[in-house]
Amino acid sequence: MTLGWIFDAYPLGDKMIFWIKQKDGKMTRLEDKWTQSIYVASDDKPLLKSILNKDKILFLVEDFEFISKNEKLTDDYPSQVLQLKLKDSSKALTLALEVEKMSGFGQLRFYNVDVPPAQSYFYEHDIFPLAYCQIDTSNLKLKWNFKDNVWSTDYELPNFKRIHLRVFPRITTGKIPKLSDNIDYIEIEKYCKNNNSNESIEIVEDNSEVDILDQLAKEVTDIDPDFILTDDGDSFTFPYLIERANCNGIELNLNREKTIPLTRSEREGTSYFSYGKIFFKPSTIKLLGRIHIDTDNSFVIAESGLLGLYELSRICRMPLHTASRASIGKCMSSLQFYHATKNDTLIPWKPTLSEHPKNLEQLLIADRGGMIYEPIIGTYEKVVELDFISLYPSIMRKMNISAETILCNCCLNSKLKVPQLVNYYRCEKRKGLVPISLEILLTKRKWYKELRNSVTDSKLREIYDSRQNALKWILVTSFGYLGFNNAKFGRIDAHIAVCAFDRQILLQAIRIAERHGFGILHAIVDSIWIYKEKEKDKYESNCLKLKDAIEQETGFEISLEGVFKWIAFLPSKSNDMAGVPNRYFGVYEDGTLKIRGIEARRHDTPSFLSNYQQIILNIMAEANSVRDIRRILPMIKDVFQMHIRQLKERKVPLDELIFTKRISKNSNEYENRNTIENNALSRLCEEGKSLKAGQILKYIITDYYRRNSKKRSLPVELVNSQTSYDVKRYCELLAEVTNTIIEPFGLII
Repeated sequence: MTLGWIFDAYPLGDKMIFWIKQKDGKMTRLEDKWTQSIYVASDDKPLLKSILNKDKILFLVEDFEFISKNEKLTDDYPSQVLQLKLKDSSKALTLALEVEKMSGFGQLRFYNVDVPPAQSYFYEHDIFPLAYCQIDTSNLKLKWNFKDNVWSTDYELPNFKRIHLRVFPRITTGKIPKLSDNIDYIEIEKYCKNNNSNESIEIVEDNSEVDILDQLAKEVTDIDPDFILTDDGDSFTFPYLIERANCNGIELNLNREKTIPLTRSEREGTSYFSYGKIFFKPSTIKLLGRIHIDTDNSFVIAESGLLGLYELSRICRMPLHTASRASIGKCMSSLQFYHATKNDTLIPWKPTLSEHPKNLEQLLIADRGGMIYEPIIGTYEKVVELDFISLYPSIMRKMNISAETILCNCCLNSKLKVPQLVNYYRCEKRKGLVPISLEILLTKRKWYKELRNSVTDSKLREIYDSRQNALKWILVTSFGYLGFNNAKFGRIDAHIAVCAFDRQILLQAIRIAERHGFGILHAIVDSIWIYKEKEKDKYESNCLKLKDAIEQETGFEISLEGVFKWIAFLPSKSNDMAGVPNRYFGVYEDGTLKIRGIEARRHDTPSFLSNYQQIILNIMAEANSVRDIRRILPMIKDVFQMHIRQLKERKVPLDELIFTKRISKNSNEYENRNTIENNALSRLCEEGKSLKAGQILKYIITDYYRRNSKKRSLPVELVNSQTSYDVKRYCELLAEVTNTIIEPFGLII
């Protein structure tokens, strides 16, 4: 028997390998004889049987049988499919492609092909990462006895050992590091749990790189960390170390799996489109038996840290390595895959549920998105903000909205209609996969928020807040994933139905507010901003009565986010007559600022400018009215002049003047125009570094007004001690960020 937490899992040949973290800190390696299966279905049964006569297929297959499974979510009855059990779990895609060659287009349907093996194992055995369990190892097949529950909010975790690894190539300042550069030194920062401090180890050898790499491997073995954190491990640190090891004719092994050295993919990474932006994901470097976390390539770590990662990995049943790099949509998919597997439903290789046909009139009525009441531009006092709590996922759960429940075949005369949409209805007989998947997310997030607000211990508050924050992001994307064209269980009709309910609920809330004597300033999707002129007494109690009325009539929870002392809704930069839904700032009565869409909130703004704007906003937050803000203009001007002097005297560090831009195309695909960004990109290319679509360009403005110069900007990789910034341009930008927040009050610098 082995007792401990499931730390890591990965396939090796015909086995699944597990690393179990025990209470005494020891890490135990276990093997389970298991391989993944893929499934093939066809209406042509002789064609399906003919697959088994091909040597190329049988070479990859350990066993096969015809079994009953639900092919689609919409199926009322299971059907016969061919199960192909692999000899090696890593060959699922190879097998599927070989089988696909044997038929014409669409004759064969494939399932469970691209589900990662570790996740397939978790789904089949109903286990999850970081579960505390007792494992019977007396036979070839492991037997899992759980002493943990995925619904638990007070689960215990072991003390993990972690280090932060940084590598420094031997280069001159202002040069881009390359894989061919020799190693200068390596720094290992070791986190010490006992005294809550860090210990730094520096590896420097004057003789050869081989000595440095050998010492690195020895230090990692001696420390035996569970987590190795890097700042750019996928894109540079590990590819660089692997290349230096290859150049010196040695193998570098930082795994716990001692017989397998580090390797890297030939692919640099992939660019992909998500929520209107292009992103780039570098090829991952996986450590076997340890978890490598690239902090530059992990959304969940950036938003909720390791505590959030643990929660997300448990709930979505994804290995820690995978969960740390997965998009939130993939996390949602994994949760859906688990529930589909429990329901004996197969996971399609390629999405199979198409949109129900519509004519042009039906499409115009249906596909309208959420409701937006454009803000009334200006400044206002005593404005109330009300936000529905997780409205879209709550609609999906309460109204039973999923790909298979909208316009289902089993309830053609259903009385469960979708508002505003003619002939749209919901299933009366079964609960959808999406509502089932959302249940644990909505419930646990509510529990964590209640726990966070009820405890006084700061460490517990941090734990609960990190966990609820990780769950929040899955809930935020759950709606968008319904309409995503690559979602395995998505369907645009379900997406449309959610929007229809949202429009009805938000419109109801607006009408209720108007009946209570409130005016509407702005509303978007799940939030409304209201005010009542000339009312001073019982303002908050009237708002609470309104909140109760909205909840009672709509059936959905809404929170009173707060009452603003003052708030400013800003116009569009291109049209000062048009309001922008997410461009405003204001201060609540408790002094808390809320800002959206302005420079202090934007990630592309240099820190010098965003920090300055935040200083001005903090000064303004002390004002109790619009009139008070106008009185403090001299104070704002003093702060402005102080920052202008810093710029003119060149006292601002260069790293505070960096612009960041996520490029939408590969470097060589941009038109040859003399823009600031193009200048920086071309200078990077000249130094041998080409950015891919979705990667981040960082640069400093050096000579903005020399229109024909190729040195208007400089990428940060080339910055050195001789670099100087364009004082005039940064002074102009300082004035612009000032005017953004004082112009609404009739002021200007």
